[in-house]
Amino acid sequence: MPAKFKQKLKIVLIILSTFFVLELTAGFLTNSLALISDAGHMLTDIFGVIISLLGFKIAENKRTKNKTYGFYRAEIIAAFINGILLILISGYILIEAFERLKNPPVVKGLGMLLIAIAGLIANIIAGIILFSERKKSLNMRSAYLHILGDTLGSIGAIGAGIVIVATKWFYADIIASFLISIIIVYNSIGLLKDSINILMEGVPADVDIDKIAVELLKIPEIMAVHDLHIWTLASGKNILTAHVRVKGEIDRKKLNILLNEIENTIKENSNIEHTTIQIEPATFDAEFIISNIKKQQTDSLKIKSN
Repeated sequence: MPAKFKQKLKIVLIILSTFFVLELTAGFLTNSLALISDAGHMLTDIFGVIISLLGFKIAENKRTKNKTYGFYRAEIIAAFINGILLILISGYILIEAFERLKNPPVVKGLGMLLIAIAGLIANIIAGIILFSERKKSLNMRSAYLHILGDTLGSIGAIGAGIVIVATKWFYADIIASFLISIIIVYNSIGLLKDSINILMEGVPADVDIDKIAVELLKIPEIMAVHDLHIWTLASGKNILTAHVRVKGEIDRKKLNILLNEIENTIKENSNIEHTTIQIEPATFDAEFIISNIKKQQTDSLKIKSN
């Protein structure tokens, strides 16, 4: 799958790099901040795609004795860096737009309009290339969000170009710049939140940890589940570890059957790729331990409901 991702990213990189030069040149020639800001965003797209490619390249490295999980997190770090880049460029656009509010410059509307239309076509092509992959990898999603922001930015620049050609109202260029910035920030916040959640080893958004605990407790041999941890290593690679206390003694044959049932229950109720289960036999102080665990689980559910 990463090979397919990389091939598509390389095609998008060629499209973006070619159009970046055209749009930036046209922005200065027409004196359009909307085009310049969109070109600036496209430059971050280029950096973003390069970072995404590097992320996939690093993630392909084999695990070592010091990196026992391998280098999968490189993909998430790349997505996080992309989110930061998006916010920084939108901040620059906002500052420049506020400066232009004081004295809106003359903008060559027709030239701006033609370049914006060409930019929209380039972004649509790039967006189509990445669209089907956006939910398969956070890294691909970050690249797609870059393109989506540019596409909406091109639409804003087209609208501003039409207004300027028709009315000579140059504030339209500044308003379009504000809209582009807001779109970029909105997309970036979600990307950063998801990246940080993974880097902080939070429970994946598509996994219900309470439901998994409840379903495991329905297995007759299981008395309690504790130290249940779920996190994401990289996009699509969710991991679960848990301690499971069982009734009485279980021989090797029954243990294998129980472990298969536990793994099947987890797979049926979540998108988890790897599980590690520690089986604990019942002990003389089991009643005390179980009551403690159930109390913790009840308190956890109460806190969640509040």
